[in-house]
Amino acid sequence: MKLVFAGLEHPVELAAGEVAVLQVENSALFARFANSLQSELGSQASEPYSLWDGEEEIKPGDALMVVPDALNLPWGNRAFLAAVAKRVEREFLEDEDLRIRIESAQRAIEGYLSGLSLGFNSDLGFGIEWDLKRYLKFLGFGAVTQEDKPYLDNLLNFLSFALDAGCKKAIVFVNLKTFLTEKEIQMLYDHVFFLKSSLLLLENKPDSASYEHERKLTVDLQFLEY
Repeated sequence: MKLVFAGLEHPVELAAGEVAVLQVENSALFARFANSLQSELGSQASEPYSLWDGEEEIKPGDALMVVPDALNLPWGNRAFLAAVAKRVEREFLEDEDLRIRIESAQRAIEGYLSGLSLGFNSDLGFGIEWDLKRYLKFLGFGAVTQEDKPYLDNLLNFLSFALDAGCKKAIVFVNLKTFLTEKEIQMLYDHVFFLKSSLLLLENKPDSASYEHERKLTVDLQFLEY
């Protein structure tokens, strides 16, 4: 897939297992690029752009997931949560032994809770039939984040979560390198390569280091591309 900005001579190549870096050293231009990608307006954005898979143009919302604040990873993304819950539900239906054990436990819980109604004057019971999807939502089922762990650990876990959710979009981070050491950046890239995910880093701070699995396009202060 190619990300083509109208104001740039070269496209940004987005490929599975690789990290594309668009390093824009002019702060004003960097801000316009970031706002344009987040807006999902494509050719109507302040810095017009388009996305292409071969000869087919793709809508920005179908091709990119923009994370403007790298410190606030979108764990609560509804599409991700719904996809993971659907996958759990499918495995639940396919595993008969597991389904029998869970349904047995569910009936036992209902029995215990029904016993609490004996102290009431009215007849009480459950008005909604048990449903796995509703149960998962009630318990807040999703990826587990651990605040006591290094940022990199949670970042890698988020990318794995996106894969589990079947995310086919390229995930875009803004100034992600700011929060990582060079060693951690390479660990991130290795993880992306292992997952065969697609990542785009929009960066403002110059980084002359060389990394495996990175493909970088730099726009310097004189607006030269290399």
